[in-house]
Amino acid sequence: MRLFVEAVLDPLALDACWSAGRTLAADPSFPERRIRWVAREASHLTLRFLGEVEDDRAPEIAESLSALEGSGGFELQFDRVGRFGGRRPRVIWIGFAGDAGLERLSALRSELDSALETMGIEPDAAAFRPHLTLGRVRRQASPDDLAAIRAAVDRAEPLRQRAAVGQVALVHSTLLTDGPRYRRLARIDL
Repeated sequence: MRLFVEAVLDPLALDACWSAGRTLAADPSFPERRIRWVAREASHLTLRFLGEVEDDRAPEIAESLSALEGSGGFELQFDRVGRFGGRRPRVIWIGFAGDAGLERLSALRSELDSALETMGIEPDAAAFRPHLTLGRVRRQASPDDLAAIRAAVDRAEPLRQRAAVGQVALVHSTLLTDGPRYRRLARIDL
């Protein structure tokens, strides 16, 4: 089964992020048809992607989340719309301000890595780049489409929404032709 750990964001913050994506899409110069938007109900903040894991390990992984229980909730400040991929954007996302909330999120990730390491799951070697994905650029995007996407993202208004983080969840991800489906297997309060 394909698993990840989510830092659960409050629904109003997710609504604000989804609205930021809709604002981009509404720009007449934006090639909206070249983006595969993340559905509102699928929006999430990945704390740690685990990938394919044997089904019988899921309860053990869920139990490891208890190491985070009671560590305390916090707030994140959404900051800006950005893109991964340089001249050929692949992902449009919303990032976070570099404040105490982001430091706490990074510390939570480290705590999670330590808990998972006791189970033999190695820490992720890639740098932690927390973001909320708004959409993915389709491969059919032309050079003109890519230029329009870059320009629209670069001029997007900053997002000044705060998001409460009070839980983490273990999530099962099923990839389907019309997009992924997520099911929370376990949830703990911070």
